[in-house]
Amino acid sequence: MKKILTTTLIAALLFTSSVAISATNNASIQKNAKESVRREIIRNISCPEFIEINSETNKVKAIVEVDETGKIKVDEINSANPQLKAYVIDQLQNMKVKAPGENQKFVLVINFQVG
Repeated sequence: MKKILTTTLIAALLFTSSVAISATNNASIQKNAKESVRREIIRNISCPEFIEINSETNKVKAIVEVDETGKIKVDEINSANPQLKAYVIDQLQNMKVKAPGENQKFVLVINFQVG
């Protein structure tokens, strides 16, 4: 009886450990996929010519979704510079990134700098 209880406890512990490791690996893979997509977006948006000096108004924050085909949808966007905000919306809506494999939703922060 004691041997069966010990075996059951060990099996339960191993199962719980494997589920926890699997969940950790999935979270890490999703985080890497989001970061990869985020880097690709930032790399593909150049600083517009109308930005002539570096300032705090050159920052854009957005919540974006990338679907499994790589199409980007802007959920929310904020910037102190309305012209820059419109520029980023236009760039994102016309951009297609490498397909992340599944829908990704994340915060995107872009700081545009001259030179």
